Amino acid sequence: MGRSEQDGDVWVRVFHPAPGAERQLVCFPHAGGSPSYYFGLSAALSPDIQVLVVQYPGRETRLFDELPTSMDALADDIHEALRPVVGKRPYFFGHSMGAVVAFEVARRGERDTGRGPERLIASACVAPSRRVDTGLRHLDDASVLAAIMGLGGTEGGTLDAHHELAPLILPAIRADLHMIEPYLAGTDVKLNCPISVFAPDNDPKVPLADSEVWAQHTTADAEMHVFQGGHFYFKEVPGEFTERLKGALS
Repeated sequence: MGRSEQDGDVWVRVFHPAPGAERQLVCFPHAGGSPSYYFGLSAALSPDIQVLVVQYPGRETRLFDELPTSMDALADDIHEALRPVVGKRPYFFGHSMGAVVAFEVARRGERDTGRGPERLIASACVAPSRRVDTGLRHLDDASVLAAIMGLGGTEGGTLDAHHELAPLILPAIRADLHMIEPYLAGTDVKLNCPISVFAPDNDPKVPLADSEVWAQHTTADAEMHVFQGGHFYFKEVPGEFTERLKGALS
């Protein structure tokens, strides 16, 4: 996948600049997700923590950019784009598919510079070695949209509400599914940084037992935080989520 000439500006969105912040948090959105989903979190953490949100191709200001074709290609591009815009040890937060993307970008940081993130926070995502290909990407458009909306990650509430937007959002969703659904890593694939797992207790997509296996993917410490709610639990308990996130960043 080709990279843009303006990598930092294209790949990373900063909604609330905080040049004096001592910590940086890089957020990796879910499948079909856009940077604006993290606007509220950025406001809540600013100015103590600078929030940078990765913008995948095919959404918001990159709506017509070439879509990623593989997890490796996407992680390679993000890794290169982040290098000039983040400090030595940022924190990574990835939700759902974003946790896997963050994991792969962290691996590249450790490989190329010997420095990964200060900590990886994996949210609502089964461990890399526990992923199961459900084949959602092979279903028709209506089924794909219904499945994504059923997890609570989109606004609008009904399939009809997204009918006019479907031609714009479906290509990115399908590209994300083609990257994440076949993805699987062995238990020998590990990071050297600590991992915090944020897991909802009522997620139809992510059993708690599969979240716990994230601990096998680090040579450092791992901790588990269980929240009440579904796949997008942080919309249900925003205050608790923000406070626990701040704790993981301390």
